[in-house]
This record gives sequence, C-alpha cells and structure tokens, in this order.
Amino acid sequence: MWQTATAACLLFLLAVPVAGRAEPVAMVTDLTGKVSASGTAGGVTILAEIEADARVVLEPGARLVAIYLKSGDEYSVAGPAQVQFGRDGLRGVSGAKPVKRASPLVGGNQDIRIRPGVVTQAAFVMRSGRSANRITLLAMSGTKTLESNPEFRWQAPAPGLKYRFELTDDGGRTLVETEVEATSFTLSSMRLKEGASYTWEVSARPQDGRTHLGVGDFSVASAELRARAAALRPAPGAPVSTRVAYAAWLTQVELRDEARKYWQALAAERPEDARLRALARQ
Repeated sequence: MWQTATAACLLFLLAVPVAGRAEPVAMVTDLTGKVSASGTAGGVTILAEIEADARVVLEPGARLVAIYLKSGDEYSVAGPAQVQFGRDGLRGVSGAKPVKRASPLVGGNQDIRIRPGVVTQAAFVMRSGRSANRITLLAMSGTKTLESNPEFRWQAPAPGLKYRFELTDDGGRTLVETEVEATSFTLSSMRLKEGASYTWEVSARPQDGRTHLGVGDFSVASAELRARAAALRPAPGAPVSTRVAYAAWLTQVELRDEARKYWQALAAERPEDARLRALARQ
C-alpha cells in the first residue's frame, strides 16, 4: 500500500507545473558540442524543454536540433551561432542561421504533437509486494504493447530458481499458468486481444524460504494505435533527432517498452549522454 501511494504521489507531483516556470515551447532532440543557454530552467541537453525567449549560444563545431511542441516544426543550427527561441519559431541572432524542416512526426496524413513533460512524467504504479521480496520486472509492466505474443522478462532474485508464471485477463480469469526455469516467458499458444488489459505474475521461493513476487499490468495496443506507430516509425538510419522525437511520442502514448528499445539504441550511440543512459535503464 505504501509503495502504491508513494508512486501515485510521485506521478501527481510530476504532473503539477512548477510555480513560476513558463510553458516550454520546444524540446531538444539532438545536441553535440558545447552549448550554453540563458532564460531557461536547467542546462541544454537532449530532451530539455526550452522556454520562450531563451537564448542559446553554440560554440564552433556544436550542433543543436529542436522540435517545436505546438507546430511540430524542427529546427537545426550549427555553431558558431546564437539563437533565440520565439513562441512561433527559432530565430537566428548571430552566426549561422537555423534551418527549418517539417515535423518528423508525420504519418497517416496526420501530424502528431509531443506534450510538454512527456518523458519526465512517465511514472507508473508498481503493484508487487514488499520491495525486499519483489522480483524486478524488465518488460510488460505499466506499458502498452504492439505485440500479440509478447515476451515477459524479469530479473532473478537468486540463481538457479524455478518460477511460477500466471497470466490473467481484466476479469481475473487465468489464461496461462505454468512453471518456468528461465527468466523470461513468451506466449506461443495464444494471441492477446487488441485493446484488452492483462495482469501477469511471476513468483519464486529461494532457499531462504521467502516468496519473491512480481506483478505487472499491461494492455495491448488498439489497431488504430498500432497503425499510427507503424506509419511514424523512423526508417533505418534515421537521424538521432527523428528517433528521439519518435521515442518521446511512444512514451506519450504509453508504448514504454517500445520506446525503451529506441532509448537503449540511442544511448549506445551516445554513451556520454547521461539522460539517454537513464532512459535506457528505466
């Protein structure tokens, strides 16, 4: 109960705007080199939200890409340059001028917008028991999935354990109950229903005699959401900025496991970026 209340409280706090902070107008989707800013909260990093009238200075060799949250337009600029984030677009102050292109999130004849705080608000309630006896779930918890035969993964609390796996539907009916020796299980005998919600549970009893338990809730994406994700999916070799924007959108629509695949790939490409590393580990 304490864990559930704490997680719910955290989600509420993340959703409440910070007093005195202006509404962001843009989000950074790629950044290399030395960049400094004035008139915006915090530093400039990938996924940083930039407030109106903020000025950013790019040193020689630096490059910044940002997407405007309202219009979806993307701007890129290379240093040396100084730019100002207006409410309706990025304006060059000195040096190289920003280059504008249409939103990278266009598919199925519709533009997709990213909401402010979409990544920082990606909290969800864990329903498993006391943390000391909890099995850490690595997938299919607090997420929607595009898979109709997903893989469930978890972290072993001790070596050499056997696990009991159970999957139930939103009415509490048991659909699968089996014993598993590995730390993963893939549905092969059934396909999950689009738009339906499910709960899965994995438990084990190590030699210390205490039951270790992990419980996760998830749902299967609707046909409409599945089509939108396919239409927006970046092509192989797409720029970092396009993949960051897509991963942020996936998080926004609660496809968190799918988003994590992109965060992990991006973190591997940019191992020096602490924000991407943290997202890859979520």
